Amino acid sequence: MELKAPPAWNNPAPRTAPDHSGCAEDWFARNDSLPDADALPADLIARAFGHGTGAQGDALPVVELGPPGLVLPLDAINPAPRALDGSDLTDPRLAYLEDDALPDPDAGCIIGVIDDAIPFVHERLRLTPTLSRVAALWVQDARCDPHGPGHDLPAGTELRGATIGTWLAQLQSGTIPTEDSLYRLSGVVDMTRQTTHAAAFAAGHGAAVALLAAGHAPGDRDARNRPLIGVNLAPKVIADSSGALAPRVLVASVLFVITRARRLCRLIETRRGLARNSVRLPVVLNISLGLTAGPRNGSSVIERLLDQIADHQADDLGPVHIVLPSGNHRMARLRGTLQAGGTLGWQVPPDDRTVTPLEIWGPVLQAPPDKPLQIGLAGPGFGPAWTAFTAAGQVTHLQDGDGRAMARAYHGTSALPGGGYRQAVTVVLQPTCPDKPGEAWIKPGLWHLSLPADAAPGLHDVSLQRDEVLRGFPREARQSRLYDPHYRDRDQAERTVDRDPDSRALSRVQRADTVNAYATGRRTLRAGAVSLREGRAVEYNSLIGTDRAGDLLVPVDRAICHQGMGICGRGSGSFSMMSGSSLAAPQVTRWLAAALGQGARPGNRAAVQALAGGTPDGPPPILPPMPPLGRD
Repeated sequence: MELKAPPAWNNPAPRTAPDHSGCAEDWFARNDSLPDADALPADLIARAFGHGTGAQGDALPVVELGPPGLVLPLDAINPAPRALDGSDLTDPRLAYLEDDALPDPDAGCIIGVIDDAIPFVHERLRLTPTLSRVAALWVQDARCDPHGPGHDLPAGTELRGATIGTWLAQLQSGTIPTEDSLYRLSGVVDMTRQTTHAAAFAAGHGAAVALLAAGHAPGDRDARNRPLIGVNLAPKVIADSSGALAPRVLVASVLFVITRARRLCRLIETRRGLARNSVRLPVVLNISLGLTAGPRNGSSVIERLLDQIADHQADDLGPVHIVLPSGNHRMARLRGTLQAGGTLGWQVPPDDRTVTPLEIWGPVLQAPPDKPLQIGLAGPGFGPAWTAFTAAGQVTHLQDGDGRAMARAYHGTSALPGGGYRQAVTVVLQPTCPDKPGEAWIKPGLWHLSLPADAAPGLHDVSLQRDEVLRGFPREARQSRLYDPHYRDRDQAERTVDRDPDSRALSRVQRADTVNAYATGRRTLRAGAVSLREGRAVEYNSLIGTDRAGDLLVPVDRAICHQGMGICGRGSGSFSMMSGSSLAAPQVTRWLAAALGQGARPGNRAAVQALAGGTPDGPPPILPPMPPLGRD
């Protein structure tokens, strides 16, 4: 059936999103365009490295985080950001680190972590019971203090090492009774506010990642030279599996880490009487986050920014390396291929109260396409409804055989960094269980995606976004998957089939190229997980291309049939078990920070692999495992 694009783009502003794992669905349900990630400022590198106006040459690193209420609580928004005035280098109360915690200018390396709920008072992030190693922490969803040290930020609050040290002293004296009380005093945990209180979880993702990357046991001689700069992402960004809310927030987070790293270098110069710009500490930034859908060609906003930052030669900061996980979805059936005239199954589960996004990316074209890519969508009990795009950038509303809304399809054309163009269609299915009476919903079961016979020749990539429920978030999402009748996850001997068979079928579900969609830039390091006992990539670990599990591999799971490793919990001395390539990335971060602190200066991905003992044509090198952080 033919469907018309809506007239103009005149839509009401989105209302506040619901507090659950499909928090972007409110945007999709009420707007006829995707959140505009490409409308970011063009001077991001200038904002990061200070080539502009502002105090002492530092540009104001403000990036709008998205529609208020959709991304952040309204009371977190900074109504009037203003530039730093230099007091962070002169006022001891605003210092990033106390004097006794400053790293050695010749042996230090700054570790950045962008995640959720970093436990900034944990004993492994202290030098002494009252001396913090956390130079700066941006808590994005905390209630804004416009007069606090983070007054240049668009939202939330900033905590710095000197302030944390004051609280730690009160903790030791008993004035503050417990670590939990300190989190509440700082405003990081506030149970009166409507949000997901990830910072109160006993064992959260951010705690595991930050303490693997930068946690050191009391008395460790390397601790002082590994200061931490962190970002607690807003819970709605962590919960949004569509990835629609993340680009602006991640860009702002990266800018925060870079600007604060530069300011920490200036603080060391000021405190030790050194020449300006003589301290240039290297930075290793860990982002243990990812998407399962995307172009996978380095063209996304966040990938372009990370590549530019890694390439940039700053005169006041050392080299910057970025580490990401390779991904956890090799066997999840979220990736497939279609060719012109082909059809691919899509298994949609029942009881899903969130929208389900899927992307179809066309082959690379040498010139802008003369007609937009069309797709067909068929559900249980009715034939395919076809999009009716007449120009790039449109949206069409798809209906079932009874005229009920079942999905929206968004069209876009992207110019690739290396030349050429790709078309993409994002399909957003309605929930299979309505959140409220009267809201649109669709039938669960086996759906089908189709391409017309006159589509561009070549493979079209199909990617489903992750939609499973994250621990601690309300259980309202269900993961759909692609369906291929020839797909087998076990062979006749019941062994896992963890590589794609040598098949010429082009419309199929695949395991290859399931790499994290944030990690396909030129300069980022992709960390993969292997089992400690067998030393082989675990079956959930995604693949870069057809067979590589990462640029660097690290033991995470104890054995192929025994998942998990000991990780630190939120409270000092607590521990839990966790698995995933998200735990490989911070171990690579820690290893690389140690190498940079010892003077190594690898210039690219291949040089880092060589530093780890790898060869250009050989398998990815496997780093030694970290000492256990808790009991096994």
